[in-house]
Amino acid sequence: MQDEAATRRQRSRAGSSGMAIVALVALAGAAAWLVLFYPGFMSADSAGQLLEARQNIFSDGHPPLTAVVWRLLDAVVAGPFGMLLVQTAVFWTGLALLAERLSSPVALKAGFLLLIGFAPPIVSIAGAIWKDVLMAAFLVMAFGLAGAGKTFWIFALLATMTRHNAVLAVAGAVLLHFWASGPSLAGLIRAAIATIALFVCALGINAALIQHKGYPTQMIALFDVVGMAAVRGTTPDLPACFVRETPIDAQRVARSYDPRSIFYLISPGSGFQYCFDPEAVSTLTRAWLGSTVANPTAYLTHRLKVSAHLLGIHDTPGNYIMTRSTYAPADHPGLESAVGQSPLQASFERGVLAMKPYGVFRPWLYCLLGAAACAVALRRRLWWPFCIALSGLAYEAGLLVVAPSEDYRYSLWMIVSALIAVAWVAIEALDARGASRT
Repeated sequence: MQDEAATRRQRSRAGSSGMAIVALVALAGAAAWLVLFYPGFMSADSAGQLLEARQNIFSDGHPPLTAVVWRLLDAVVAGPFGMLLVQTAVFWTGLALLAERLSSPVALKAGFLLLIGFAPPIVSIAGAIWKDVLMAAFLVMAFGLAGAGKTFWIFALLATMTRHNAVLAVAGAVLLHFWASGPSLAGLIRAAIATIALFVCALGINAALIQHKGYPTQMIALFDVVGMAAVRGTTPDLPACFVRETPIDAQRVARSYDPRSIFYLISPGSGFQYCFDPEAVSTLTRAWLGSTVANPTAYLTHRLKVSAHLLGIHDTPGNYIMTRSTYAPADHPGLESAVGQSPLQASFERGVLAMKPYGVFRPWLYCLLGAAACAVALRRRLWWPFCIALSGLAYEAGLLVVAPSEDYRYSLWMIVSALIAVAWVAIEALDARGASRT
């Protein structure tokens, strides 16, 4: 009896020591991010959200959660650093919780933390104050808390509220929450109901916060309608306020359209523009749905072209690196000037740029890795990496339909989830091999 009690005490001390080491590694990783990325990098999107936060007027161009959080933080630490601190703390805490889920020696847990936290395709934009980075942090935390209690639902809701299409990623975390102790049909049904409830709740909260409507769905609708017309060599039937100059012919449509991004379509000199008339937007939406049904081949051709750029089939997508603020203060009156690069950030940028020719920032690679990890995890009944990889793949699949451009940051969660799942499966395989040898 005394020997058994001593063994239990020894295991408890070893477990506590292991948790402390994991926590210290996570703390060191977070500190390294803060030093490397200080004070946080902002694009025009980030600057717009900061202005909304300071003016306390929220639009529907972005879900208002980021601006609401930023408003609270900006009162304490003006500028991007407060958001950088939150993104970093949530991401590394969630990663540490995931590491603790591994049934592995502490050295492998620490290696898992460092591998994910400093993987080039993740760390290249981790210092950007973007809703994509914040959503990834909330999702990592939600997966780390899955099956552990009520706190999970807080982060699941926060993740759902961060992007309009985030629910596709959150569904995997909710499924894991109900499958943490093993898969079941009842758990699947409960997960589906809970995911719908989260989505409805997020819609309600966002709707209550939004004060100014910009009709962001017009981005996708206009892109698709003009894209289908360009594929077919015709002119789109659009409300007049979406057309920059009339008349517009098939040649002008072809010159304006570029499957890499809608922003080519609405740039100065192109044939089209946004419109903020509710009636015109409704007409465009009906035309979008009607054209898609009437011209499925043209729609698929257009979307396949967009998806090829999103996944980096032709080249590395844009914005795969963020090591300096890029917004123009003149375009955002009242916002302070962007802070320049530090020598450390300049060195980091050179290192990231040097990796580009090797395909490190091509999202299609992580699609394949995520799919492989998902299949292996399913075969081995490893539900944690299975649900994590499935979450990223589901999110990316949704982007193939709604992405308005090739932007790398759209694929960030799929990349994070794929790397976590692959590392998890590999570590479990190492553990199994070690156990069989002993």
